[in-house]
Amino acid sequence: PRASPCGARPAEALDAADLPPVASACGTLLTPMGEASFSDAEGSATSSIFGRREALFACSCPGCAAAVAALTLFAVPRRAAAKASLVAPPEEDLKRFDLPRNKQVDEGFARGMASGMVDYERAVSKRKRALFEKLWTGLPQEGVTVVEVGMGSFPNALYFKNAPKGMDLIGVDPNDSMEAYARDSAKRAGLTEPSRGMNLRVTHGVAESLPLETGVADAVICTLTLCSVLEPERAISEIKRVLRPGGRFLFLEHVLSETDEDFAQSQRAMTPFQVARADGCHLDRRTLETIKKAGFRDVDGQYFELDGFSYLNPTVAGIAVV
Repeated sequence: PRASPCGARPAEALDAADLPPVASACGTLLTPMGEASFSDAEGSATSSIFGRREALFACSCPGCAAAVAALTLFAVPRRAAAKASLVAPPEEDLKRFDLPRNKQVDEGFARGMASGMVDYERAVSKRKRALFEKLWTGLPQEGVTVVEVGMGSFPNALYFKNAPKGMDLIGVDPNDSMEAYARDSAKRAGLTEPSRGMNLRVTHGVAESLPLETGVADAVICTLTLCSVLEPERAISEIKRVLRPGGRFLFLEHVLSETDEDFAQSQRAMTPFQVARADGCHLDRRTLETIKKAGFRDVDGQYFELDGFSYLNPTVAGIAVV
């Protein structure tokens, strides 16, 4: 508990009704006033004094009044309330796209993705960092809803350092074994610290039929996911559907080579084997072209090639705006 200038100490984790009046060092009888929370323009609580549920005591002395005023200015953000409701996709979509999965295989794949992509993530880190900084500067600086499609083990947690506070973050993935790794990544990146005010939800779902209402997201993130969906055009259409007008879609995906036709032919030949062993991953997709044809207002995307990752070298990345 913290002492006020006059010596009164607010009690933690108690309702105001549970606390008797107490005398401060300045001699004032202090009455519990309940939780102090401050609302944004829409009336949703975004912060509270000391960043947790506390009882504050009313004192009319200048020192206490000044302390409360200062605390309202430097209050720590509370965890964001869930702004986007999760909804059940149509049954016919689930039958078509959310196919039965093998739990043991999913556990092994999740474990492999969490530990076996370190070199790849290091290779794309500079470009990812630039993309995420561009994304964050284009969003409101508090209280946004962000959806990550194919969150996986959440390697992108590293790039949320400068993300808006009070974020409602929804991770969607068909592999339920990914959730524990995703939450661990969020924790190690400091995203679960109370000062960030983040609400993280990880839910089962497929890109072709997202479990979200239309127009609820300020941004959608999708990296190394569109290679493995059943229907890329449908998945991108769904991403566009859940974005608000002006919403942003950040993408980074490995694709078919645009510079070496012999290599592209080899990618096409290897795709059936890759699909079978890597959870549906295709090596022969032209994802940037698919995004450009999806009707976004603006698509700022580039093709580039990594070095040392064989069929995953050809890559596209960028941000599209609804």
